[in-house]
Amino acid sequence: MILQSLSLGRSRCYAALLACALLAGCAAEPGANALDPFETTNRRIDAFNQKVDANLVRPVAVGYQNHMPQPVQTGVSNFFGNLSDIWSTVNNALQAKPKETVETGVRAAINTVVGILGVFDVATSVGIERHSADFGQTLGVWGFPSGPYIVLPLLGPSTARDTVGWTFDNYYNLWNGVDPIGARYTGTAVKVISTRAKYLGMDTSLNEVALDKYSFMRDAYLQRRSPTTWRRNRPADMQDSTEDDGADGGYEPDPPATSVSAPLNAVQDSSEALPLVQPGPPVIYQPDNNPNTQPTPAPENSE
Repeated sequence: MILQSLSLGRSRCYAALLACALLAGCAAEPGANALDPFETTNRRIDAFNQKVDANLVRPVAVGYQNHMPQPVQTGVSNFFGNLSDIWSTVNNALQAKPKETVETGVRAAINTVVGILGVFDVATSVGIERHSADFGQTLGVWGFPSGPYIVLPLLGPSTARDTVGWTFDNYYNLWNGVDPIGARYTGTAVKVISTRAKYLGMDTSLNEVALDKYSFMRDAYLQRRSPTTWRRNRPADMQDSTEDDGADGGYEPDPPATSVSAPLNAVQDSSEALPLVQPGPPVIYQPDNNPNTQPTPAPENSE
């Protein structure tokens, strides 16, 4: 009975997230950013998430990083990464990426069998790359636009499309089938802490660099989720992109988001508008080391 109630509650939670994502575009705030029409609400949710992180998640992650042996931390990260590779194989297949599908599938098989359920990352040591993919990306390949930017409670940055995708990613997560339920929730908590520990140094740098942390995170997330590696059927919001879309079968990772990239790009783009310097003969300046030398008087005007 308890398990059925929890399962029903989880299904209702998925349905609620799905409904929020689908209805997100119905009532935008007046005069809002086209990419972030619910900025006021998103900022409030983001502030709540930051408080939870500062008071609970981050301190636990610091303790985890400082006191947990490094081989254990690596094994935990590898184990959950292997579970993600299995779902990534499915999504790469749904996106019609044969090369990525085969490599990710082989990677998951090797790590599951030889790497003892993925605790040891044997595939990386033999040169098999990871090609991460999720259902939000699959929806984009199928032609669904990203929709408005959304900040989800406790889950963080998302979009309408990625929120729908997350419900499928979480529903088909193999870890959700683990029994007993106490072990499942304990493992989920360890996964969250392990993931948070990876970004302890990054959040310190972010606080020092970003003038507006919310805007920085929003722009970085939207850039990271920009489907520059999708091969075909780009959503309408990405049709104008001229970047490499991986049509040759190669994998090109997204460039890292930085707070200074926009000003640098603006300077480069405006280079044609700068005044040109006309070439001329070089002017040679020789210092005068004689202290007795008197300055040459200026010539008098003659009328």
